Amino acid sequence: MTEFTKTKIHFALALLAAIFALHPFLHRWEDWGFWYLGFEIKLYYAYLLVAGLLSLCVYCYGLTLFSERTHAGLEKLGNYLYALAAMILPLLGGLYLSSLLAERMGRSELAWAAPGVALGLGIAWLVLSQAAAWLVRGRLADQDRTTKAEQWAKQEIVSVNHASELFANDHYDLAVIEAWRAMDARLRRVLLARNVTVDKPQALIQATRKARIVSGPAVGLLEELKQHWHVAMSSEPLTREAASAALCNVRYLLSIIPLPEGTSSGDGHRDHPLRLSA
Repeated sequence: MTEFTKTKIHFALALLAAIFALHPFLHRWEDWGFWYLGFEIKLYYAYLLVAGLLSLCVYCYGLTLFSERTHAGLEKLGNYLYALAAMILPLLGGLYLSSLLAERMGRSELAWAAPGVALGLGIAWLVLSQAAAWLVRGRLADQDRTTKAEQWAKQEIVSVNHASELFANDHYDLAVIEAWRAMDARLRRVLLARNVTVDKPQALIQATRKARIVSGPAVGLLEELKQHWHVAMSSEPLTREAASAALCNVRYLLSIIPLPEGTSSGDGHRDHPLRLSA
């Protein structure tokens, strides 16, 4: 989970707290509402709908806590629920204004036009609220991608440096695990720039090949690195030669996989050639 997702959870929880704090005052206007095309719309309905949408939003964001991997579908759903909750009150106000206008026209000589005006304006407000919700969700998704890219940039540099230190101290299995973590961060970062997200680790290499990020002999090196990682994760000891080959593969792959234009490392500088002491 990124820091931005945590911030969104905090904001959603803050809105929920504000809604529940207003609950005692809502009893005064519990029965307030208006009629729209034969249906009674009460303020209390909007209150429950906003509370429900925000609760589902927090639930979707909270499910991402179960794993360090990305959950693009859950985050998109959470963003959309958050945006819908923000649009409920403007939509309610628009429907109320539409009902007032229709009521006024119903009292004029154009009484037949009242239902049409109410229906037309209601549809217009609904479409406008949905468009605004999609825009809000898009802005949140863009910020999610930026935050994830920055997080993976930092993870790549930290893992590379850590892998070098572990190899120097003869911790070959841990060095390969950290080296793969750096490779994983780079690949996900490049895929994210192409609007491709991968939740399952075993699908990462397949997505990389499909996106043509690596090709030819580089694919073989990536598969070999993944095999070294499997050995390092198992109970079988990893030799110094295998660890050295894995680190060399990472160093070469990181040097040939281009980063998107304008991306930078976690410390704010342009990404530089990474060095592994293999």
